[in-house]
Amino acid sequence: MRIGIINIGDELLAGKIINTNQFDLSKILNPLGHDIRFNLVIGDQIPTIVYSLHWATQGSEKNSIQGDASFGGLDILILTGGLGPTQDDLTRSAVAQFLGRNLVEAPSALEWLGGFLGKDADTLTSGQRNQASIPEGTAPLRNPVGTACGFKFAVNEMGIYAFPGVPSELIAMVGMHLIPELPQDRILLEKSLYTFGWSEGSQSQAFVGLGLSEPFRFSSLPNEKGVRLSLSCLVPISSRDERVRELEMLWEKMVQAIPDESIVDIKGASLNEIVLKLLRETHATVSVAESCTGGALGARLTELPGSSEVFKKGFLTYSNQAKTDLLGVDAEILKTYGAVSEETVTAMVKGCLENSGASYACAITGIAGPTGGTPEKPVGTVWIAVAKADGISVAMRFKFRGNRSEVRSRSCYTALNQLRLLILGKFG
Repeated sequence: MRIGIINIGDELLAGKIINTNQFDLSKILNPLGHDIRFNLVIGDQIPTIVYSLHWATQGSEKNSIQGDASFGGLDILILTGGLGPTQDDLTRSAVAQFLGRNLVEAPSALEWLGGFLGKDADTLTSGQRNQASIPEGTAPLRNPVGTACGFKFAVNEMGIYAFPGVPSELIAMVGMHLIPELPQDRILLEKSLYTFGWSEGSQSQAFVGLGLSEPFRFSSLPNEKGVRLSLSCLVPISSRDERVRELEMLWEKMVQAIPDESIVDIKGASLNEIVLKLLRETHATVSVAESCTGGALGARLTELPGSSEVFKKGFLTYSNQAKTDLLGVDAEILKTYGAVSEETVTAMVKGCLENSGASYACAITGIAGPTGGTPEKPVGTVWIAVAKADGISVAMRFKFRGNRSEVRSRSCYTALNQLRLLILGKFG
């Protein structure tokens, strides 16, 4: 089905909250073979909502852009938000105006609302009762986890569903009311993995001869965790087996073109998952010493269940004095070379190993910004060292772009990758 989404809420436009609803809806609907044509975010104004409904329900010819009808001819339109009890919840009134109808109380919605609140319908406040009002002629949709009633109607054979904007309520109502009514005759086939430390330029060169054609689609999504590479196709269920074989063959060619050390995991596991898996498999342990990341690396390693089996100690050594007191870094090293240097990070990782008794150690020191940089050591300069109890130690300098939070995050994931490579024996 061709599906459009209109998210309604001033708080979305103002950046007060992140619009996770579009992500959630795509994650639910795409694997079922449905095509998200657009995702529109608008404010809580009745004229804006009415205009958007007219725009979305026009024929594909009027909605086409330079002959491309991808924004028209929808089968389903989903509205999210504006169904609560407050004065800025205007979706019901806007849809009623769009349809040229009045708002009416839905008896079944009043019953659901009273049952959810544990009250008789007659005792509900006016604000609560408003949530049971829907445009005349539309069908009420029960909310199993909240008080805002949804509703559905059709315009020119296009099904339109109005759901609350609260993510948990939206997901529950989509599962209850929308999914059962959608055809499920297509399926999304997808393979994906993460790479780390492999440039997009090298990637582009490696995949020159891949030769993809419809219905296969390639995607490369870089972020601080690495680059997520995926190969997918949306196909009829009747041709699933044939397309699976083709996808596997193309995927194998793609994987063979990627350097082994750049592949975090062929099944798409994250860096911290892989590091913990490697440590468990080798019956090894790890400790960390952190300065500019302020404990974030330890948090990444311990956020997964089972991490207590392999994580020994974390040293938070933000100050020079802490580096000396907790890790035994010589004060003369700090004075001569500075906290952000190869000499200091090497001393940090050595002290981390010696003071924790772990099999592996990792140390990070850097300038996360926005201040503190110099021409010799600009903001984003980070030294990361990894070491193994048998004497192997590797220290490397990195220059990360971004704000303070991004530099810290990239430092953590790069440190995890350095640990991964050390455990795999890629150093020394």
